[in-house]
Amino acid sequence: MTSTTERASDDVRVELDDNVLDRLAFLICGDDSSRHYRTANEITRFFTAAGWRRVTDLDGGRYRAVLETLRSRRRDSEALKAVLLRLADPREYLDDDETRAAVTQELNELLAVEGYQVIYKSGRPVLIAQTPTMNRPAMQAPVQLTASLADVVSDAAFGEQLKARLDEAQACWDNGAPTAAIIMLGSILEGVLYDVALSQHSDGPAPTDHLQSLINLAQTRGWLPKDVVDYAHVLRNHRNLVHPKKQFTEGYSPKDSTVRIAWNIVVATINDLAAVRSPSSDPGNSITNTHGQ
Repeated sequence: MTSTTERASDDVRVELDDNVLDRLAFLICGDDSSRHYRTANEITRFFTAAGWRRVTDLDGGRYRAVLETLRSRRRDSEALKAVLLRLADPREYLDDDETRAAVTQELNELLAVEGYQVIYKSGRPVLIAQTPTMNRPAMQAPVQLTASLADVVSDAAFGEQLKARLDEAQACWDNGAPTAAIIMLGSILEGVLYDVALSQHSDGPAPTDHLQSLINLAQTRGWLPKDVVDYAHVLRNHRNLVHPKKQFTEGYSPKDSTVRIAWNIVVATINDLAAVRSPSSDPGNSITNTHGQ
């Protein structure tokens, strides 16, 4: 039964934010690390199966071409709806239902902030409208770390230090110490972003380890999607609970669910940043050479 906060209807109107379209384009294309990779010909067939016509020009790279194709019809609600439904259609993943389930979960995590969800009726996907929420499904279960910190940071020793902190954060979480876990996770977020910012720096003033500035830089450079950026700012504020007076003044005590969200943001950040860069061989931009041993 559909709840009072959602409606299932053929008349659901689809409007998607630019950042959501960006992620949707990637979900359609896939890459070597994703559950489903589509070649240029497969992308053309995908759009054709979704009812789009004359989608044949994929010059300039798969992702860019798909993004421009989506943007060209961003005001066409029925066309966008057809794409969303095709992404979750079992006929798109014959003999590979595990991939269909994974892609549909990721799609629903993306659509939650816009107020949509894909469900199934009689074996076919249906789009429903519901109350938009920042509590994405992905935030309800721990995200798995799919990237190695060694692939993200520029210094192996620093990567090991951050991995040790991640392990300690999980130990704190598992043993009922949510405040300690959140403070530790905030420090990992700062360390990873700072290292990547240094490795990507080429001219002008060097980046600082000010966490708010680092999060804003990650958004400006497109290293992280907006939903992760929004939650990162929430974690930044919670990380300040390291100051006892602040926690006392605010009367705030983190719960298990708060740690789960913080964990997912840090792990999602590491996973996303792994796609931004490979370890730099330039010692001039490493953490070690910035701060010394």
